Amino acid sequence: MQPPDWRIYITPALVAISAIIAFLAVRNTRAVARQKATLDLIEKTESTEHYRKLAESFGDLRKGIGFSHLHNRADAAGKALRRCVIDYLNHYEMVAIGINADILDEAFYRSWMQSAFVRDWNAATPFIQRERWKKEGDGHWSYFPKHFEAYQEIAMRWSPEAINLTNEYSGPPDEEAGPNDAPLPDSTDRDGAKD
Repeated sequence: MQPPDWRIYITPALVAISAIIAFLAVRNTRAVARQKATLDLIEKTESTEHYRKLAESFGDLRKGIGFSHLHNRADAAGKALRRCVIDYLNHYEMVAIGINADILDEAFYRSWMQSAFVRDWNAATPFIQRERWKKEGDGHWSYFPKHFEAYQEIAMRWSPEAINLTNEYSGPPDEEAGPNDAPLPDSTDRDGAKD
């Protein structure tokens, strides 16, 4: 019996090699796109006047009197400052969601922002914890851990010094409920499952 001709393996081998090359090219293109998106995000936030004002307001509070006085402000200046803090924290939450969704490059962003990211998380935890407690219509307090959940996850992944907020970290507020304590609506995902 004559051995099979080795030339019959050339076509399948070339197909396999082509598939591997295509896979590596797609993976490399995605990695480059994530890095570019991350660089664009960093550049935009570092250079826009809006973000600089948010960072300045947040930094002044972090270095000064803190954030606890902002929860239920009725005056216009207090509301504006509260909005700055929320917007600043929302930026970090958006970045964390982008990292978790593999849209942004975690290693790249971490190399640029790790210290500030974790420092700002720890500084804002009393404010965030207070934001997570909401007073329901029946008068009892409920804890909503989804507020800045992705930000917390990334901060804790990047540093053992990041504060882990849970409902056990601190109980419901002692003060009366204010306008920012309105109960939150139930949220459901597309499959109808509750958060």
